This record gives sequence, C-alpha cells and structure tokens, in this order.
Amino acid sequence: MSMKIEGNRQAPATCDAEATRRLDQARKAERTAVERQTDKSDRVEVSKDAQLMTSALKAAQEAPAVRQDVVERARKALDAGEVGNDSRKLADKLIDSLLNR
Repeated sequence: MSMKIEGNRQAPATCDAEATRRLDQARKAERTAVERQTDKSDRVEVSKDAQLMTSALKAAQEAPAVRQDVVERARKALDAGEVGNDSRKLADKLIDSLLNR
C-alpha cells in the first residue's frame, strides 16, 4: 500500500482560520454599509395633526383645573334666581342627559 502526499494543500486548521477571517471581513463591511445607509435615511416627520394635538394637549395641561370666571358667573346666576329655580326642568334635563349616553 502506498500513499501520495501533495504539498500544495493547506492544513485544515489554516483553511478554517482563513475562511473565518474572510467571513469576519465581509460581515464588518456589510455592517459598515448598513450603518452608512441608516445614517443617511433615518428621519422622523411629525404630521400637522400630531403637532396640533401636541399643542392642544400642552395648553390643556397648563390650564387651571378650575375656571374661576365660570364659577363666579354661575354663582351670580344662581344668586339672581336665573338658574336652579325650576326643579322639574332640572330633573328632566338630568334624565335626558342620562338617557342620551
């Protein structure tokens, strides 16, 4: 039995190391390309409706919890007898508002 050995073939460990090195380089190049593309294309645009909603929400949060001018106007109307003097009308309105929910 005879065995022929050729010297032009690399050892398996060397082949694996070279393949791993090339694979690492390819992955690094791919990541770099993706990062460059991402840097150029990432952008956020907020719609006009969203901007309006944000400003309305901010205004509502900054508004006082009690509108003192409305409370004072209602108090004067109550003291003058302009509201609250017809209990049947009040009861009807309460019932109507509950039924319309």
